[in-house]
Amino acid sequence: MARKSLEISKVVVLATLFLALSSVALAQLPPEAVLLDKVKIPQTLTPEKIDPVTLEDCGDDAISWTWNDTEFRGAASSSKEFEKSPEKFAAAHKKELYVRNFMLAMSTIWCPITDEVTPGGRKTVDGHGLEWESCCSFCDEEMFPENFEEALVQLRKRGEVSYELSGGTYTEGASSPVEGAIDENV
Repeated sequence: MARKSLEISKVVVLATLFLALSSVALAQLPPEAVLLDKVKIPQTLTPEKIDPVTLEDCGDDAISWTWNDTEFRGAASSSKEFEKSPEKFAAAHKKELYVRNFMLAMSTIWCPITDEVTPGGRKTVDGHGLEWESCCSFCDEEMFPENFEEALVQLRKRGEVSYELSGGTYTEGASSPVEGAIDENV
């Protein structure tokens, strides 16, 4: 009987150790663990979806024009304004497009409640035009878009920093936006 009890104890200890190690591997990461110059952001939104002058969304029915092999869409007044200073508007448009693509990619892995990078597999919620994922059961209870205001601001700031660091370069085909972008020293 004592031997059977010892065997059961070993199994319990090994199972506990396995669960503990698994939880470390799947634990949330602090924001500073993400190297914003190395993130892999796909270009989900394309240039014609954002008016280059107002930087607002525009529909498929907006007028279109091409400048430097890029198709833009916007209001007729935007087209005329764009012609006055195309380099200025194209540069602001490129940054806004990257930041929005960053936000689309990263909201699915950045918990809007704890501001930590989540390993995935938790509750998802649509809010503010983005899909958000919680990092733990505690956050599941708080997953309401009205609780995401600060997260939205933080995500935009990180997108702007990433744009400055990476030059707004897109990467297609990565398994995750943080593939190769985690600082393991943090």
